[in-house]
Amino acid sequence: MLAAATTAAGLMVAGAPAAVATPSAAGSAATASVWRNIALTGTYTIRDDEGIFAAGTYCSGNVASEGWVNEVRTPSVWWETTCGGEIRVEKHVSAETDSTGGVRIHVTLQFYEGTNDTNTDLDAEYNFNRYVPAGQTSTVSEITLRNGENGGKDWAKLNLVLHNNR
Repeated sequence: MLAAATTAAGLMVAGAPAAVATPSAAGSAATASVWRNIALTGTYTIRDDEGIFAAGTYCSGNVASEGWVNEVRTPSVWWETTCGGEIRVEKHVSAETDSTGGVRIHVTLQFYEGTNDTNTDLDAEYNFNRYVPAGQTSTVSEITLRNGENGGKDWAKLNLVLHNNR
């Protein structure tokens, strides 16, 4: 499906998917999809422990990703960052809309720690979902992912804001 431009409150929103008519449960009438633009923003801090004789490496920055979703739950947003050459944090998001324009946003955060930042050694995972009404935000503060293998000295902390925009 090609993206179109949508006018909302007098503003042109580029990249908005075109409305799509889909058959109703009865099979005769068609209903239009409810498309919403979701965004996840926030901050992160990661600590990569370097052992007892070396200082740890700290990395921090911003989380920012967005995508268009409708009533069919599909993966829509993905983000990752690395720290210290050994840690990778990933954010996977899927979402679906309801008839009022509200969005149920499902988030999985994954913390990998190993000998490089492309390893597949999953050490921590956190899943949550939030309902965000149309035009609103929801804040999720101080999510901590820890590697239990070294006493929790490797960790990531995230503060996220979930946006349900037009």
